[in-house]
Amino acid sequence: MVVCVHKLYGSSLAESRAICRYICDQYSDRGNRTLLGREEDGAVGRAAIEQWIESEGQAFNPPSLAIAFQLTFAPLMGRATDMAVVEQNEAKLAKVLDVYEQRLGDSQYFAGDEFTLADLVHMPNTELLASKTKTAGLITERKNLSRWWDEVSVRPSWKKVVELQSVPRPPRS
Repeated sequence: MVVCVHKLYGSSLAESRAICRYICDQYSDRGNRTLLGREEDGAVGRAAIEQWIESEGQAFNPPSLAIAFQLTFAPLMGRATDMAVVEQNEAKLAKVLDVYEQRLGDSQYFAGDEFTLADLVHMPNTELLASKTKTAGLITERKNLSRWWDEVSVRPSWKKVVELQSVPRPPRS
């Protein structure tokens, strides 16, 4: 996920996953109330979600973002794509996605059978891989991962996010 800053009550959070957790806690009475787990699942349910959020941050994000940067953002910045970086990170990511494939064969979503923040944090880079680069096969060639992506990427809230990203922004001054 991209690092951003969210100002709150005289202090700032500067890490996307922390901001997501804060928003989930702060607005738990609205929207999807189970993003951080169901109350009846207690600490074990929350820990299951946290382990997959950690997996995204430590294992999935670094190679997926490196691939997306090289194939999408570097050309937009007038920089040459470093295919050695792409290939190296595709190999790293393939190992992570093999673990994900197995997990998603055992459950509908990463942390169980309900959509949670663990799924949500994986969506931005998966969107880049599946829709903005020529690496969609990393996702679509894995049956369970492809099924997961097909399910989560059609959620109305996600469609709105993708739509908002395609709206031209005025130039910064």
